Order: sequence, then C-alpha cells, then structure tokens
Amino acid sequence: MRRFRAGSSLDWGFLNNAQGVFMKRLIPLFAVATLAAASASVQAEGLYGEVGYTPLKLESSVGGLDFSSKPSNVRGIIGYELSNNLAVEGMLGLSAQDSSVKVNGINSGVKAEVDNMVGVFVKPKIEVVEGLELFGRLGAARTKLSVGNETDSATSVAYGLGASYKLNSALSLNADYMTYHDKDDTTLKGVTVGVGYKF
Repeated sequence: MRRFRAGSSLDWGFLNNAQGVFMKRLIPLFAVATLAAASASVQAEGLYGEVGYTPLKLESSVGGLDFSSKPSNVRGIIGYELSNNLAVEGMLGLSAQDSSVKVNGINSGVKAEVDNMVGVFVKPKIEVVEGLELFGRLGAARTKLSVGNETDSATSVAYGLGASYKLNSALSLNADYMTYHDKDDTTLKGVTVGVGYKF
C-alpha cells in the first residue's frame, strides 16, 4: 500500500507492479477454486458462515513520521470444511466507522476509512478440547482505503490466528487476530469477535 508521505494526504506504497498483477490474478483463481471445492461435494454440512465486528489498527512510518488510525469494519466469512482439520474461506469486510489519522500521536484532522476488504484463505484447525477449536489463516487480501478525499487499493499476503467455541451443533462464538496488510512499513491489523453458523 502507498505509504504516507509528509505533505500528502494519502501515500500508501502498494506492491510493485509485477507482484500486484500476480496477486490480482491469484485472488480470483483462489476464489474460483474455493467455490469449486464446495460445489463439487454433495455434503452441505461442510458449509459455514461467520459475521463479526473488527476494530482495525492502521500504522505507517515514513521519513521519521508515524501515522496511525483506528477505523472499524463489519466482516463476513463463507467457508467450507474440506476435512476435520482444513477449511477454505472467502472474506468480505465493509466499513463500519472511520477514524482520525494521527501523525506522531497528534490528530491531523484527516479521516481514514477501510472501505472494504476482500480475501481468500486456507484455514488449518484443530480441536484441543471438546467444543474448543484453534485455527490459523493464511491467504491474500485486497483492501480499499480512503484517507481524506483520496482512495487507493492494495493486495497483500494476509494471516492470523483464532479460536472458536461451539455452543451447539450449528452455532459458535469466534475470535481471531488478523494481519490484512504488511508491506512497505505499513500494516493493517485487527481483532474480530463474532458468531458462526454451520449449515
């Protein structure tokens, strides 16, 4: 993502062109593979969905200046369990609230908003005790960010860890910590707490 630059309202240093093109092609291919894997099986019991609230932390550093903002999103996930220990997921996050941008801890008067996030992931998981599951996520996410009157998008490797507790055979409580962007001295991270439903 373009990094912030002194004197500029938006300067997120996104991926270089070659990597950006590769990642743009990777996401739709991975998404198609995910949908194909789900539709190829006649067992609907592997399909699940999640919805949660995600406070985010955006940080960037350039030229001795530290930029930060704390917007928030609502995140939805559709996943399919390939086995007891592996799932594939598609993610969509939408803006819930913008936040002021701080420069070296001082409010700049400029607002930042994560308009949307789209991602695809593989999700290894393990049940540690009955009903409690620990998992990881690894994939790619594309994020659209608005700072002031400027908007830009970026694609990055995304990863995180989380836990899920089954309330019954269908409902679960979920929490995870994800890094959605980590490139060019810019990071976007967030904790999500939500509920899941297994179809």
